[in-house]
Amino acid sequence: MHRKRCAASVFAALLLCASIGHGQDVTEPSLKAAFIYNFAKFTEWPQGTLPATAPFNACVLGVNASAGTGASASASPIQVALERTVKGRQFAGRQISVVQMRIDGQLRSCHLLYLSGVTLAQLAAVLEAVRGAPVLTVSDVDDFARRGGIAQMFVEDGKMRFELNLEAAKRSGLELSSKLLVLAAEVYGGR
Repeated sequence: MHRKRCAASVFAALLLCASIGHGQDVTEPSLKAAFIYNFAKFTEWPQGTLPATAPFNACVLGVNASAGTGASASASPIQVALERTVKGRQFAGRQISVVQMRIDGQLRSCHLLYLSGVTLAQLAAVLEAVRGAPVLTVSDVDDFARRGGIAQMFVEDGKMRFELNLEAAKRSGLELSSKLLVLAAEVYGGR
């Protein structure tokens, strides 16, 4: 129990640093962006997946997301919040690039892929497109982790919670930190 409380404290502190450190209001998109960033921080990619000179691609796909990079008039609130969260930060010594993606885009070029506001058919198509690729899939779509996504965020009793699919992470060659696993509301595919 002490280990779980300690891990929860570490994760909560990281979330506060990610949100408050940039002077942004703690809105639902900014909280989700902090969770997304921390999912990446507590995930290990296979060696050679993250080339030393290439940026870490954090992709956003879903409602109001169009092809291209950077914030624009059509950028989703999550994309804007994620850009604020990662501004000035690096991931494993690499710049972080927040990229809008389309369902028919090059999804396997993403290191992290956040999906929101997609239909179940679109969700299934995206998960199939990245199946086996080292892409950390994150979403707020109901039953995302059960359907084969890696990390699903949801609000329960006014608190942001998450579920993980350990089997999907392993299929993608990703290793989720034990700190994430102990904090998850549910872990599919083993604990």
